[in-house]
Amino acid sequence: MNIHEPNVSDGHFDRAAHLIPLLETFVSPEVPTTTLETYKALEPRARKVFDDARYARLTGAVAGGIVVKTPTLNELLLEIRRAARLATRPIGRTSVILSGPPATGKTTASFYAMVEGFTRHAHRYPEWKSLGHVPVVYVEVPSDCTAKNLMGRFLRYLGLPYSSRTTLEERTQMVTDHLVHKRTSLVVIDEMQNLARDSQGHSAAQQAIKNLMNAVPAVPLYAGWNLDRTLLAGDSLGAQFASRSTLVRLDKLGSRTAKERALWGGVINVFEEKLGLLNQEPRSLLMEADYLWERTRGSLGALSRLLTTVALDLIEDGDPDAEFITREHLESVNLDMASALDEFRARELEGSAQKATANAA
Repeated sequence: MNIHEPNVSDGHFDRAAHLIPLLETFVSPEVPTTTLETYKALEPRARKVFDDARYARLTGAVAGGIVVKTPTLNELLLEIRRAARLATRPIGRTSVILSGPPATGKTTASFYAMVEGFTRHAHRYPEWKSLGHVPVVYVEVPSDCTAKNLMGRFLRYLGLPYSSRTTLEERTQMVTDHLVHKRTSLVVIDEMQNLARDSQGHSAAQQAIKNLMNAVPAVPLYAGWNLDRTLLAGDSLGAQFASRSTLVRLDKLGSRTAKERALWGGVINVFEEKLGLLNQEPRSLLMEADYLWERTRGSLGALSRLLTTVALDLIEDGDPDAEFITREHLESVNLDMASALDEFRARELEGSAQKATANAA
């Protein structure tokens, strides 16, 4: 399993001038490693350089953060590669839908898809830069989406001038011509749940996306919350998206079956390795596998925040001998409100079940 998460905070992807250089220069960073004894023998300045590198990677300052390249992520990349084979066909193209609940890593998965899509394009067109290609496009659907402002998002990404007086037809034609001329290979449309509402404006925006992608020989990747239960359900337009798309669903990891527990344990092992703590015994976090699942309910985002926060605390404390994670460290970290609420509800249900069992006895 590979690990890496780019800096994917809002605003980093919404311009080609930002995203394309990031994709072009992307390299999964190696974890700074050394032995505890070697580290302790370093001069203070060399220690600081080493710690700064660890800190930058874990905080995301240098494409950091930690995420596991899970089987589901591999499935997504495979489906996009398959769809890319058909992208230049005049009919019978395939799109990919990435769906799942919040905090399951959809944006990170989309970034990996963009990295691979860019790499594939650059391999096919080695002179892509001198030819002025825009290999990958990324836009987010606004919450107040209309067809007109959605096309405005595309124009803003591409750096094309427009005004409030630019009509929908003009905007659509500008976007279509540019994507075709610039040989765009992959179009990622995120926050697609914002198009799942039953209104004339949202239906028009859905139709605008459908028309655009019919005209552009690129792979569309649609990402959003629970799209299989919202966007794809019901009306005929949603059915058209469904009939042209393969679905990849990102979910939180389970812990019930032996297979699920093995995957969860593998995830923990990789996180532990990539944290780069100086006195952490390999695979020692497996002893906390059940506890970590109960805290995070299988959310990789919550697990990453929990373990990264502890690791940063330990690095900042400046005691290399104490750089190992304990239950006490884990319990000192407050998770995000959604994860904390999930944990609270699960404990309430467990308590109710235990009480019912005791009363029945």
